[in-house]
Amino acid sequence: MTGHHRRGVLRFGAASAAATALAGCLPGPPPPPRRFYLTALDTPPPGIRTAPWSLVVEPPQTVPALRTTRIAQAIGDNEFDYYADAEWGDLPALMFQAVAIRSFERADAVALVASERERLRPDFRLTSSLVPFFAVGAVGTAPEARVGLDARLIRNRDREVVATRSFEQARRADSPDIAAVVAAFDAASRAVIRELVVWTVEAGNAADGGA
Repeated sequence: MTGHHRRGVLRFGAASAAATALAGCLPGPPPPPRRFYLTALDTPPPGIRTAPWSLVVEPPQTVPALRTTRIAQAIGDNEFDYYADAEWGDLPALMFQAVAIRSFERADAVALVASERERLRPDFRLTSSLVPFFAVGAVGTAPEARVGLDARLIRNRDREVVATRSFEQARRADSPDIAAVVAAFDAASRAVIRELVVWTVEAGNAADGGA
């Protein structure tokens, strides 16, 4: 081996060793964000009786800032942000629709409940707007989770809006930790859904002739 070739090999070896050492010092990819979900009602609202009609629950409409899986926080009058390293398991509107349907099922509230994807011809449709659906509080503090729903019950045969109502609930998180914040969201959402189930059955029965 010539001296020139030997020096080239040595330089290549040193560069390779340096690159390997540098790669060992670089941080790996960040961990995936924690994913959270809402939960449906465990028990039916007291006094509810099964209504003899069918219901389709459509996904709520919402504002652009909430059309994301990121968990939203209002940190000032004119400042909006999202929690780092955490997200919802689905878009808030789809997640809320799913737990509402499961809650109607668990409460045995109506004869049949389904989503709009099942292509049924129901007696009633439940449409809504989901806002607010965000935490409110300064960074580093235990925020308040606020959940609001503007609901409309539509009789399917004539497309008439037979009832409307607004629901809003707020729950204070026990701490700034994201798990505590999500628990507050869940408690507020369940309170809204509990009221929604009762109201839907009462309004539907009234529009269905007092069934």
